[in-house]
Amino acid sequence: MATIKMAATISLGLLLLLLGSSLSIPLMAQKIKVEGRVVDEETNLPLPFVTVFVNNTAEGTVADENGKFDLEMEAGHYELILSLVGYENLVYSADFSGDLPRFVFEMAQKPIDLNELQVDGERSPEWYENLKLFEYHFLGNSRFATSCNIINPEVLVIDFDQSLLKVYSTDFLIIENHALGYRIDYLLNSFELDTEKKIFHYLGYPRYTEMDGGKIKQRRWKRNRSSAYRGSWLHFKRSLLESTTDMEGFEVRKMKQVPNPERPSDRSILEAKQQLKNTKDLPYSIFRDSLSAIVSKESLPKIIDKVEPDPLKESEYSSVTDGELTLKFDDFLQITFTRGKVSREFIHSFVPGKAPRSPYPVSFLRQTAPVSIYPTGLEANPLSLYLEGYWSWLRMGDDLPMDYKLPE
Repeated sequence: MATIKMAATISLGLLLLLLGSSLSIPLMAQKIKVEGRVVDEETNLPLPFVTVFVNNTAEGTVADENGKFDLEMEAGHYELILSLVGYENLVYSADFSGDLPRFVFEMAQKPIDLNELQVDGERSPEWYENLKLFEYHFLGNSRFATSCNIINPEVLVIDFDQSLLKVYSTDFLIIENHALGYRIDYLLNSFELDTEKKIFHYLGYPRYTEMDGGKIKQRRWKRNRSSAYRGSWLHFKRSLLESTTDMEGFEVRKMKQVPNPERPSDRSILEAKQQLKNTKDLPYSIFRDSLSAIVSKESLPKIIDKVEPDPLKESEYSSVTDGELTLKFDDFLQITFTRGKVSREFIHSFVPGKAPRSPYPVSFLRQTAPVSIYPTGLEANPLSLYLEGYWSWLRMGDDLPMDYKLPE
């Protein structure tokens, strides 16, 4: 018997301009059964009707009145999530394979939050405006995201202070994605949006359930899921583990961010402005044009991307040992999916004239430490990895479960 005691362990759901989320690698066919019971950490009394599910998949169950549960799932390394109103979410990351013990999970009671007491109260117009802002950044604005509905926004605690929007849920946030055919029960641990810096991230635990629909809907969902998969972060990771990135249409290049040689230094621009001011009252100056040319370059970016022309081999930035993938690279990786096209919604999300010129989806990877990924797709240290570019534009409205499998 293994006793597990944790309170509010945080796992990455998605981090934008930090990273995001949901990885998927083909799962092994072997099925196993996880058995256990759930008790109160202090009293050791059984906790009935606790929701138990595998993070970012469709696998889950509910404990009985005695806190006991059994869950059949694919063998591999996963995060098991336990949730009950009034208690801290419990997250247990482990290799669920071989001979497993019977688990005992101890859940800690959650301190009362005064903000949560106001969840059922009357909401101001500002609350609804902040809800729209949250939905836009959390669900996204792709063609699939626009078909998403949040069924129970009342479980959200929303706080907007100056330029920082903070959101979390007191219970499962229910999302219906009518474009991909999923109902998502999402435990939102945290969402933060800095409206001035224009960056945000969110952390949470989704459980997917396929929606019911007739043959026409099923065909449309199947087609849309395949479309969402191709060129995604999920697709790239799977192709890396299978050593098929070239075959799948991904081109990976090394990228650095370097000072823009076309832009003069701030000091040079400041001096040019001062000298230009001194020549203002002169009828003629041979330096005026050259000084004006220096000042005109102030709007150029200080830092530019320098991309190596030749694509990298997989062995130059990753390795696979016993099915576990490790990413090892410096600076950035630029990943171009040459078998796809950027969407109109993506182009329209930029200020006119600032959209990327490439017709293909281009994303960027950066890491602060080597990142390992288990064969199931679960990351060992997700907070060390940053996604930018096209992948960071895709949000929950384009997400697929970790155990999604592309149809033959």
